[in-house]
Amino acid sequence: MKISAFVLALLLSVSAAVAQQVPTPEAFLGYTLGTQFTPHHRLLDYFDELDRRSELLSVERFGQTYEGRPLTIAVITSAKNRAQLEQIRRDVGTLARGEGNVDEIVRRTPAIVWLAFGVHGNESSSAEAAMAIASTLLRDEQRLLEDMVVVIDPLQNPDGRERYIEWYRRTRGMQPNPAVESFEHSEPWPGGRYNHYMIDMNRDWAWQSQRETQARVALYQQWNPQVLVDFHEMGSQSTYFFPPDAKPINANLPGDVEKWLETFGRANADAFTKQNWPFFVAELFDLFYPAYGDSWPSLRGAVGMTYEVAGGGRGGVTVEREDGSVLTLADRILRHYTTGMTTLRTAAQNHEELLRYTYTAARTPMETGKNVFLLLPGSPNFGKLVDLLQRQGVRVDMLTAGTPLRATRIDREVTENRTFPAGTAVITTRQPLGALVQALLERNASLQKGFLEEQREKALADESDDFYDISAWSLPLAMNVESYVTTAPVTGAAQYRASAAAPFRPAVYGYLVDGNDPNLYRFAGRLLAAKLRFAVSTSNVPVGDVTHARGSLVVLKGGNVADLDAQLETLARETGVTIVPLQSGWTGGVGFGSERIRLVRNPKIALVGGNGTSPTSYGMLWHTLDVDTPIPHTILAAESLRNADLSRYEVLLFPDGSYADRLGRSGVDRVKAWVSNGGTIVAVGGANAFLREKDVEVSKLKPWEAPKKKEGAAAAGDGDDETQSPESRYNDFRTPGAAFRTTMNERSFLTFGVPASPAVLIEGSAAYQPATKRVDNIITIDAKDPLISGVAWPESLERLKGAPFLVREPFGRGQVITFADEPHFRLFWRGTLPLLLNAVVYGPTFAR
Repeated sequence: MKISAFVLALLLSVSAAVAQQVPTPEAFLGYTLGTQFTPHHRLLDYFDELDRRSELLSVERFGQTYEGRPLTIAVITSAKNRAQLEQIRRDVGTLARGEGNVDEIVRRTPAIVWLAFGVHGNESSSAEAAMAIASTLLRDEQRLLEDMVVVIDPLQNPDGRERYIEWYRRTRGMQPNPAVESFEHSEPWPGGRYNHYMIDMNRDWAWQSQRETQARVALYQQWNPQVLVDFHEMGSQSTYFFPPDAKPINANLPGDVEKWLETFGRANADAFTKQNWPFFVAELFDLFYPAYGDSWPSLRGAVGMTYEVAGGGRGGVTVEREDGSVLTLADRILRHYTTGMTTLRTAAQNHEELLRYTYTAARTPMETGKNVFLLLPGSPNFGKLVDLLQRQGVRVDMLTAGTPLRATRIDREVTENRTFPAGTAVITTRQPLGALVQALLERNASLQKGFLEEQREKALADESDDFYDISAWSLPLAMNVESYVTTAPVTGAAQYRASAAAPFRPAVYGYLVDGNDPNLYRFAGRLLAAKLRFAVSTSNVPVGDVTHARGSLVVLKGGNVADLDAQLETLARETGVTIVPLQSGWTGGVGFGSERIRLVRNPKIALVGGNGTSPTSYGMLWHTLDVDTPIPHTILAAESLRNADLSRYEVLLFPDGSYADRLGRSGVDRVKAWVSNGGTIVAVGGANAFLREKDVEVSKLKPWEAPKKKEGAAAAGDGDDETQSPESRYNDFRTPGAAFRTTMNERSFLTFGVPASPAVLIEGSAAYQPATKRVDNIITIDAKDPLISGVAWPESLERLKGAPFLVREPFGRGQVITFADEPHFRLFWRGTLPLLLNAVVYGPTFAR
């Protein structure tokens, strides 16, 4: 169809009129992009202004951060597409379910491209690039909008960004200083990378522990984009990264993902080549761990990509590089702007093929999925695991009657015939999200051929390996839920429905909550906050014909508040616990006045943080006590322990970190005296180190030591890498986040609420020797067959076999409880969470 010169001129004049109505960021903000950082509220003001000025853009608030800042997206598309936006979302949703008339939908439907900026708050060029891209689309590139709906998420982590830029503004002078050693390039603890609770949200997409992630995942499922780009920054001495990604690539990703990564990579390479800009591909950044902002969308049928520009927390507004060049904020914005626009143009050119890709990614597992996962009810985390899958759109069914099947245990790969009870959750990979199901539930993630051999060679050469993140994340292992997998057909399943909570019934004598109730610790936290008296059982408690697990909570009416019934009814409703009424003190077994029923002391918990503490370790513990399982606590800076009145606290919780220098001699002596007088220290990871020092010796744990070489063995450095001593190695055969089988002390209060010995996640190269008293080794890594999932070298296994994960040591009238690694890793490794909560809630009650 030919367009007359008059019509063309008219269209151009309309386009020019629209462009004149849309302000550039510079015109609106009053300064040139790249000369300073744009605060969150001004960023929102700009997008709101675009919303007022242009009919092609709309702004949506879809949630808020923990600090109350709004989460916002801007949706940009043509007037024609905007008029049928809901139909577009329905059509794309149909394709994402592997349904519908593909040819018909593809002909009439634009692709959806999601551009996500600034998940790490100190990677600061992203938000500015988002404004520049939006402005360009509305002013100069409207033709692209016929074939696309562009969703711009301009700032994924407003809290972290504001923490970073406010510090930067207070630090820099009238002019920014490019000297890398200047104060403005060394942000203080905890830095702006993380959100309010110091959680790395780029690793949270599959686990959804954070309010921001939960809101974003819910919104994502309304759009089901074909392309998602996550814009990041890396070290200031680097250049620029875009896909293809490094190996390993998650084997569950759609078959054509690498073809599309190369398509977009080549387009970006052409754009950078024209500018004579350096870049690299297929190095460093992989697509393996399933909870990244690029891998999680990729497992759902999008082409997920990470773009990284040099800069990061040391970038500031301008920073000098080792080669003498100066990297500016404007440079970083321009490069992100360039890849952003190139990606949009490439997506528009390929929009039909991208829509088909999404359809095929859903349809393939529906037709070829082989595995059915079976999750047995009864574990405390069973409901949480099912809920997590359902919130991601995974279809979960359940058996309506006992069903005999031959299946393989996920934790041991032992195949057996057994009858699965009614209520067993059934999750098949023969569904649109089958790839995501397989990735999250399988015992081991597959690695590309030859990859492991290459990493072994690097380990032997004492070089850094290419594992960018952890190598194990199987949710059944992480949540300690007994699970199986089978390829046999499973019949008699219906849509999963959670059991309704039992109604509250008033009691004559008191109340009990079973020790394996999934919400027991939330209930305990509320009891402590309300200052209600309660006790915990050290043995099983029979009530009628039901025997309740040790660790059950008992709230007796005698000696408690007059309105106990009303308060507990409210707490039951708000926490979700099932409360068992006790109509009599007679149980036929353990009496409620027995020494096996211990009155719980107020633990008066202090969480220690500040400079020198691992921000993520601190954040995981803080979020656990503040949000996940709210329990009254106080936060103390480590330095304050030198002068604080420690008698006000019963528990000091030390995250992974280094404390000796921060406490000083006087602080260490005060902590030592406090423990000796009955205090409880809970130390995570490296926090145990200052307790072991020669002049302290509150803890007698000893780090693992390599066996001494036999006389005549080759000396380190003589060319025999296999015999190189660990002391002379740089990387020390680190474990890249693997899961290990354990044994546990079932008589300790620390294992309340843990029905089976949990898998533990170990990362790094540290390990302890077992405590001198066997009773104090609460959770111990199996000495014969420890590795369940992930990668660990033989040298790592030698170090970890029989090593303790959780140790309790007496000191005077107090105790030290040490976790060798994180007990609530990334807030999804919930199988070991009760161990932590037992330590901080019941530690003072069971102090020696």
